Amino acid sequence: MGYGVAMPTRSYRHMSAEERETLSLGLAHGHSLRTMASVLGRAPSTVSRELARNVARGQPYRACTAHTLAATRACQPRRPRKLLDPWLWQYVRTHLVQGCSPEQITGRLRRAYPDDMRKHLSAETIYAALYVLPRGTLRARGPFNCPGW
Repeated sequence: MGYGVAMPTRSYRHMSAEERETLSLGLAHGHSLRTMASVLGRAPSTVSRELARNVARGQPYRACTAHTLAATRACQPRRPRKLLDPWLWQYVRTHLVQGCSPEQITGRLRRAYPDDMRKHLSAETIYAALYVLPRGTLRARGPFNCPGW
């Protein structure tokens, strides 16, 4: 019986306050983005994304500011991605006002548009849009403490 080598999992983790502080200090000392990615054990794209999201134009990267901005974003509710389509959102709203359940709406969409996957929704997607919750509130514990935990 042989045991295989464990494959590393590829899941994105948000940067911790400590990682942000290390990044801030490294950038302040003139180290490159790729160097800092290597130091942090992160992909360069992760560090690049962190900088793009948390640096004001013309300002240096600050760990404290970045962590505050990330915490604020994590607690903001958002509509499920499929319902960002204005036509689809209006269709759902119209049928809800007419008294249809999310299950009925999903069934109607599938029958009316059998070949268009962009117009197929699950009832859970509609419920999530109706009861918009901050990201992560359904999990036991998230990376940030959102109001209402």
